[in-house]
Amino acid sequence: MPRHAIARSAAALLGVLLAIFSCNKERPAGKAPPPSLRPDASVSAASERGKDDLWQRALGGDGSDLARLADREGARGLLDGLEEGGAIGMAALEALPFADDAEAAYERLGEIVRQIDPRQAGPVIRTIDAIAAKPARQVEPVDPAGMKSCALALLNLAKTKSVAPAVRAPAISALRLLATKNAVDPGAIPGDLDPK
Repeated sequence: MPRHAIARSAAALLGVLLAIFSCNKERPAGKAPPPSLRPDASVSAASERGKDDLWQRALGGDGSDLARLADREGARGLLDGLEEGGAIGMAALEALPFADDAEAAYERLGEIVRQIDPRQAGPVIRTIDAIAAKPARQVEPVDPAGMKSCALALLNLAKTKSVAPAVRAPAISALRLLATKNAVDPGAIPGDLDPK
């Protein structure tokens, strides 16, 4: 076989190998970007959820409509709505505590807490707090690792003294509830904002 044919074959083989390795290479540990959680955002005209009657009613924030939405969608469907962002994302966030399997949302909620500006984390922290406040059920936890991951995200936020107390205090409250579920060591929770 002539040298130029060998060189072309080797180059072609190298190209194929590079393509295979680049396709199979795992992505870095980066997560999905956080959804936009502006409460004043309108529903996108392209949103299928925005055209759905139950989602439309849930946008009003009524507890019974949010509970019906949570019953129909479950945590997975609500998390999908959350990723849509805007008004739909906010409705999904408010409905999550009503879902029977709401604990399945802990991991993603913790990721969002890590990703967004702490000043915008209030609605996410309130949802985590409301999920953690639900009475314990006599079943296996849905996602214990996700709960611990979420607790760690809140703990990091709560320990950051440069974050406003108005953000840290709700995070500490949620952490105390998660501590009752063995998701975080109670001794690790900051107490500097406790009444003296």
